[in-house]
Amino acid sequence: MAIPANDALAPGAQSRSWLPLPLDVVILFAGLLGLYGMTVYRLLQDDSGGLWSQGEHSHGPIMLSLALWLLVNRWREQAAAGELPLKGQGWAWPVMALGMALFASGRALGIIYFEVGSFIPMLASVVLLIGGTPLLMRLKFPVFFAIFMVPLPGFLLDPISHFIKLRISIVVSELLWAFNYPISHTGVVINIGPYQLLVADACAGMRTLFMLEAMGIFYLNVFRHSSWVRNVGLALLIVPISFVANMIRVLFLTLITFHFGDEAGQGFLHGFAGIVLFTSAMFLMMGIDTLLRVASRRFESRAGKEAQA
Repeated sequence: MAIPANDALAPGAQSRSWLPLPLDVVILFAGLLGLYGMTVYRLLQDDSGGLWSQGEHSHGPIMLSLALWLLVNRWREQAAAGELPLKGQGWAWPVMALGMALFASGRALGIIYFEVGSFIPMLASVVLLIGGTPLLMRLKFPVFFAIFMVPLPGFLLDPISHFIKLRISIVVSELLWAFNYPISHTGVVINIGPYQLLVADACAGMRTLFMLEAMGIFYLNVFRHSSWVRNVGLALLIVPISFVANMIRVLFLTLITFHFGDEAGQGFLHGFAGIVLFTSAMFLMMGIDTLLRVASRRFESRAGKEAQA
């Protein structure tokens, strides 16, 4: 479907309008949202076992919101610059057919990963219908970022999660042992004083690491550093930053349980530990980003002096 030429706004009008969408484009997005409305509703239902209502997958709504926010903001940037193409591309239909096939099979067979994952090709097909490949290339990151909202299948991630939880259990146990705490671990079970703590997926598993990875990628894209040293450095350090943030959360819960009892560790403060996780991850990200900024300036300054010499 191609948008008629007379529907396109003049460049001056585009710069004044933050979302210059013709009626048929609005209908496309409304249809997309309507199609997945029931899916989102089921994912959020606590009484019916919706995945997004569970701690291990609760990042899904956040990732979806961030993806849509990025999509709108990138669209605004293109419209303000007068670079918004309004010419569709025919091969958007095969992409939409792929999305519909995934959606239908996921709904019929009860495979939620297919049903939710089909949103990405469906969103890409709508963008292709509106502006073809040029528009999709400009909006590729928001479309790609939507993949982080898809619930992760346990059979793929459980082995990796177990390895991560085991490493975190070892690090936390050795660290607190160095400070004379009566602590040991058996696999992913931490024994401290009279208490036992299971390092669960919601605390330090691959799903939590996956969520922090998404936040790191989001941080990189939003700030758009011009220095390749900062971009490459942060990209490489996202994994260790996420690991350290998970370790800080488990360390926090272990200390709370030891000093204030099991009820405190499993009550309000357990939920508060999630805030600790995000806060520590963001502070680590910003702190390392600051160090990389200083390093990149020194590197660029040295490179400039050598070039002049």
